[in-house]
Amino acid sequence: MIERVWKVSVPKKTLHVGPISCIDVQENGSECVSVGEDGRVNLVSVGNSNLSHRRFFNSNGLVSYTAAKWASPMEFATGGLGFSLQWWDQRKPGGPASRFKGNWAHRTTSGVVHSIDIHPSRKHTCIQPIVLSGVAAGEFQSHSLSESEIWEVQHDSYSSNIGNISTSRVLPVMICSEDGILAVVEQGEEPVELLAEPCAINSFDVDRQNPSDVICSLESYCHLDEGIISETKMKNSVA
Repeated sequence: MIERVWKVSVPKKTLHVGPISCIDVQENGSECVSVGEDGRVNLVSVGNSNLSHRRFFNSNGLVSYTAAKWASPMEFATGGLGFSLQWWDQRKPGGPASRFKGNWAHRTTSGVVHSIDIHPSRKHTCIQPIVLSGVAAGEFQSHSLSESEIWEVQHDSYSSNIGNISTSRVLPVMICSEDGILAVVEQGEEPVELLAEPCAINSFDVDRQNPSDVICSLESYCHLDEGIISETKMKNSVA
């Protein structure tokens, strides 16, 4: 349920030159981070009738950012082109506190980080799609479910009891992909396919209060004879 909606106008190019790639709001709603392909990283606070922002970083287009996720009130992660991840700390302005650049040998996707998720219990561990796309070495590669772009990732709190999983293991993750797959991937286990559609599944979200309920956004309408999913079927599949 949406409790409040703010609509605030800002002058053109105040935040970004061109489209905003991603925004993420802190858990308490006090601040959001916005990133864009223009290389700008903004921290934005929205009041009842006004917006305040500060330019936390500007690469002037030398680096593009396509995803962002808060890890704590002071820290957040971003992702971009070339399998790159950046870790930012507001207490350390001037640039990323640390960087990671993937260099996998088998590249079957574009190398763009479309989504990042960070579990509150492991705030310094980022999950991002490239690791799960059949292009990375490690536990996930032998059980690759999708060879196409993975559009979104979220930690899965329904399939497993996260509190009982060793800190040395990657937490279970739910993914959706360009080739129409919604699935749960867990380290060392066979992937669990929840849904397969003839069109891309661009995004999804999980009800935090009832994590067996999942809603998906499809690239186009899938006709009944092509296997359109009903609400009942979705619930049964996820459960």
